[in-house]
Amino acid sequence: MRTGLILFLLIAALGGGVAWYARPGAEQTAAGAIPPESLYTVGRHDLFISLTEQGTLVAKDARKVVMKVRRGGKIVSLVEEGKLVTEGEELVTFDTTDLESRIEQLELEVVQYETNLRSAQTELEIQKAENIANVEKAATQLERSTKDLERYRQADGPLQRRKLQVEIKDAQTTHKRAKKRYQDSKRLLDQHYIKPVELEADQINFEKAEVVKEGAELALRMFDQYTHPMTIQEKESKLRDVIRDQSTTKKRASSRLLQREVAVAHGNKRFKRKTRSLKESKADLSNMKLLSPCPGIVIYGDPKGHRWFRNQVKVGGHIWGGNTIMTIPDLRLMQVRVAIHEADINKIVLGQKATVTMDTYSGLVLKGSVTKIAAIAGSPEGRREAEVKKFDVEITLEGDPGVELKPGISAKARIMIDTVMKAVAVPLQCVFLVESDHYCFIQTESGPRRRLVKVGQNNATMVEILSGLEEGDQVLLYNPNLAGGGAKDAEASKEEDAKAIN
Repeated sequence: MRTGLILFLLIAALGGGVAWYARPGAEQTAAGAIPPESLYTVGRHDLFISLTEQGTLVAKDARKVVMKVRRGGKIVSLVEEGKLVTEGEELVTFDTTDLESRIEQLELEVVQYETNLRSAQTELEIQKAENIANVEKAATQLERSTKDLERYRQADGPLQRRKLQVEIKDAQTTHKRAKKRYQDSKRLLDQHYIKPVELEADQINFEKAEVVKEGAELALRMFDQYTHPMTIQEKESKLRDVIRDQSTTKKRASSRLLQREVAVAHGNKRFKRKTRSLKESKADLSNMKLLSPCPGIVIYGDPKGHRWFRNQVKVGGHIWGGNTIMTIPDLRLMQVRVAIHEADINKIVLGQKATVTMDTYSGLVLKGSVTKIAAIAGSPEGRREAEVKKFDVEITLEGDPGVELKPGISAKARIMIDTVMKAVAVPLQCVFLVESDHYCFIQTESGPRRRLVKVGQNNATMVEILSGLEEGDQVLLYNPNLAGGGAKDAEASKEEDAKAIN
């Protein structure tokens, strides 16, 4: 029991001492002088604000080698993956046997289609000439038939009727004379001046004249009733036939001309189609050998596309048109891709300068600038969502590095955000956050005293003091209020205080 009481008193005394040292209002540390290495003299410094992140070295541009032949082809020669190639170096060669046979066949077909087209064009010209001749002939026939009808109506018909009328008059005169002679012969025979034979002859002549007169009169009646109307009707019908023939001729000419024009158009299309196919096939032949578009390292397939397709890229494999056979990262222009925490992304703007170092190339420092900032945050690969959001930022390197940079190696990028000239600054571990206020501990004659300060920007080691400190002030590099009062006890809180300042 005596031993337990002693331990209880010791524990109570120790707890009370710790509570006194850790109370917020305490302004003194335990007795004893503060070593010089635990103090920092406030001064003015050029404060370089930067952000350092680990990233990966990649090529800014990666050129794809794509199979341009639609039907594809079988690989007969192939550069090995990982080889460093130069611009214009041969990468892939495809089998051209089938394509060359197709080109020969197309050349023969093009000649045939060209001959057919010229023949169709000649037939078209002939048809045009024939149409002109047929239309002119039909027009001439129409004019002739029209004039023939007009001539009959105005000349031939009236003239023929006039002739019939004249013939009637001649017949009537002859008939009248023959009749009178016959009557006179009758009286002369009664008076015995002539012989019966002479009377008989005059009688015959009279009868003939009477027949002629009746025939002439009948011919006029026949002309008026039949010949003239039928002739008019026949000529009018012929004129109508000619008019119909002219219309038919024009339609037939138009139809035949259209047929010839269609034949020429079809022939022209077939010829152009075959010519285009021949041109495309010759272009495909030139694309059966693929060259490197830029210097770089050969990567089979498309790393961002279908990874399974890489198995097809081999000698004897068939590659269809449009598929990416290789990807050639352009090593002439490199960049570093880093992921910036969402809390810092607003500090990054396009054009900010940066320096890049790599463990692979010890001592090499490259310059660059921010050229791309992702618009949305990305998640770590394999996870749909991440608790910490980060934005991809690309830093493009400048100048010739003097060494052969390889994509995929790790790099450290330091992005210069701002520069505060002649700033009053102290190390991060001199500033402590209590709730929402920042404090420093100043060394005075009576010991350390807490002072409220207003902070500005900071980098990885220093923080700008806007008010609360002056040049020449000495501040502690640790928090003297922590238990133990020494730098060793304060080490655990330095990182937390620094994070709070950030």
